[in-house]
Amino acid sequence: MGLIPRWVQPILLALVLISTGCARLFPPPPPDPIMPPQPGTLFQADGRILDAAEFAKRSAAQDFILVGESHANACDHQFQAWVVDTLADADLPILLGLEMVPWSAQSTLDAFHNGDVALDELQYELGWETYWGFDFSLYRPIFERAEQWNIPVLGLNVPRNLLKRIRADGLQGIPDDERGALPMAIILPPDQQLEAIEEEFHRHVDRMPDFTLEAGFDVDRFIMIQSLWDTQMAHVALQHLNQKQRPMVILAGSGHVEYGHGVASRLLQLGHEPSILSVMPWRGGPAPNPAAADLFFYCPEPQRLGLAITWADDQVHVTGVVPGSRAEDAGLLPGDILIAANGVPITSLEILHQQGMQATREQRPLLLDVLRNGDTLTIPVTSP
Repeated sequence: MGLIPRWVQPILLALVLISTGCARLFPPPPPDPIMPPQPGTLFQADGRILDAAEFAKRSAAQDFILVGESHANACDHQFQAWVVDTLADADLPILLGLEMVPWSAQSTLDAFHNGDVALDELQYELGWETYWGFDFSLYRPIFERAEQWNIPVLGLNVPRNLLKRIRADGLQGIPDDERGALPMAIILPPDQQLEAIEEEFHRHVDRMPDFTLEAGFDVDRFIMIQSLWDTQMAHVALQHLNQKQRPMVILAGSGHVEYGHGVASRLLQLGHEPSILSVMPWRGGPAPNPAAADLFFYCPEPQRLGLAITWADDQVHVTGVVPGSRAEDAGLLPGDILIAANGVPITSLEILHQQGMQATREQRPLLLDVLRNGDTLTIPVTSP
């Protein structure tokens, strides 16, 4: 589901197998496919395309504009940058709330807003790779627009040290004197989302049984962390809205946005009937379900490597290869152990992700050093 930051290693399984970003919790509906528009096009579920002026007009009446994403899809982030540009150009004063940054890093975001931290320094000052892990360059256009339009940027998520301890030990792992850093009550998901989260947990178990089960990471804790994340983001967002009295654009993974679940349901329970406009990515194929969001934008699914992997014994183990994928074409096999990418030892899944992203940007093969039956092979994987 992509619901846990970088330091929970298996999040990046989805980067090489499926689209991540708190990925879609519900399968697409069965209607006939519709012809995809140009990437970045904004439209309603009935296919009517919206221009910038109409989107700005609809957004002006909202307290929150929730925009879903897959974290590793550059097209999604370009669209989010367009959202910021469009609303700012329409003289709509907005706030920008981010799932990708904890509220505890707000002083750094304020320093960026005030010009005391340069954009080139921001990812290091935030500890971006330690907390979030997805390539900062994907998000850079959003921060560029925030700097250009002088828009306050707000961190909404749970501090890393707290979430890490909760993931390992549950809420009982947080001492009473630190509970004030968390919401007073964690709001559980609606029944429809609860069922989907449970299904997602079992998919995690299927892909990463050793990590999931040996760590004691059961379905109840999985649900609790998802609920904490959504509740925390809604709680912090409402605090800033009440203080600054401006509409807020919230950027978050699609699983936190779609079907009015996730952040939206918590906003409604914590606030006084805030108005919410939800915007979700659509990847093509079946027409989007009108219940999934108010508006949709078209961004195609980026090509993936096509590996199912797990992190065990401090190594990346290939557990499956998608037929017809770039990984199969390159000759990778289940049972392979990935030991280096482009000559960089793979000491974490993030290194594999970062080297893959760099190879794609530079349009060159990703060179994987593979341990197979006691032999070391170097296998080039073509870039999409």
